[in-house]
Amino acid sequence: MIVKCNKVISPVTKEDLGDKSPWLMKGNEYVILALDWSSKGGIEAYIQTEHYKEPRFISLNGFEFISRTIPSTWITKIQELGDEKIVTMLPVSWSHGGFFEDMENQDLKTIELFNKEVEQMYREEGML
Repeated sequence: MIVKCNKVISPVTKEDLGDKSPWLMKGNEYVILALDWSSKGGIEAYIQTEHYKEPRFISLNGFEFISRTIPSTWITKIQELGDEKIVTMLPVSWSHGGFFEDMENQDLKTIELFNKEVEQMYREEGML
């Protein structure tokens, strides 16, 4: 799954930030590594950003889909946290609790697993 950034929008103020931010650049394409829909927050994609390819969840406001191919290793998780409903699509190997926290904490085994899955997604999109 690939998206193209047509507009860089502030996640806080929702204003147009022009051609770039520390994480995104207008006109660039990004492979979606995971998707998160929440009843309160909308749709966010986990992508490798312009900031040293650092992965993070980004709102899809201002993006268009270039490829809608769902990676072969993805599963769908449905959760309810209080009154919020969350649907997440991600690689099965990332579906254990704490994966994204382990990424932020730069756990070496988690980073190795992340890199393996990302390589597979790029390969499936014909980008490797």
